[in-house]
Amino acid sequence: MSTTAAQPPTRVGDVYERLTVVELLGVRRTKSGTRASFALVKCSCNDETTKEARLSNLRSGRTKSCGCLGRERTTTHGQHASRLYGIWASMRHRCSIPNIRSAHRYVGRGITVCDEWQDFAAFRTWALANGYADGKEIDRKDNDRGYSPDNCRWVTKLENLANRSKYLPAELEEWLRAEADRQDCSPYEVVKQALEQYLGVSRTGGTAARIGAQDTEQ
Repeated sequence: MSTTAAQPPTRVGDVYERLTVVELLGVRRTKSGTRASFALVKCSCNDETTKEARLSNLRSGRTKSCGCLGRERTTTHGQHASRLYGIWASMRHRCSIPNIRSAHRYVGRGITVCDEWQDFAAFRTWALANGYADGKEIDRKDNDRGYSPDNCRWVTKLENLANRSKYLPAELEEWLRAEADRQDCSPYEVVKQALEQYLGVSRTGGTAARIGAQDTEQ
């Protein structure tokens, strides 16, 4: 006949998921009229909440936190349609799928997402504490390193254009700089004009001029 080893008694300092036992409170009568052993526990979340919990629930894993774990899961689920979640999902996608068009810039170069940011809640916490706002894009400070808190920042589209090596081959980068110098404008203005020319329109409503064309006397 097989027997199951009894669990050792709970002691102050024992840890159950996010909860640490602070004090053993003994046996108490519950709301349903039954008797159960309780403990005062402290959660490891930022609020460091303390609460009373049944020992049986701690041991079985039914009680894992002060309630913060459930709130985090609800928050993460509710963020699925947010712009920030889309940025996170796209970041992980382009760094893990070898057969997408941009694979040579990410997977092919060994660009990865750090272990911490595999969890959206952790990425969201970093983003909100480090300048994220609608309209900003995530940018890697060192283009040869992956996505991690120490190598990323939030920038505007114009600022992101300054880190063009991720998009342009060397010869096109050289042409862009030369054309910007010739027109005495920013590289962004050169790109904007190219897009307007391609679309056949300009912001002033006229016909876009051909980029690089020399001025001629009429």
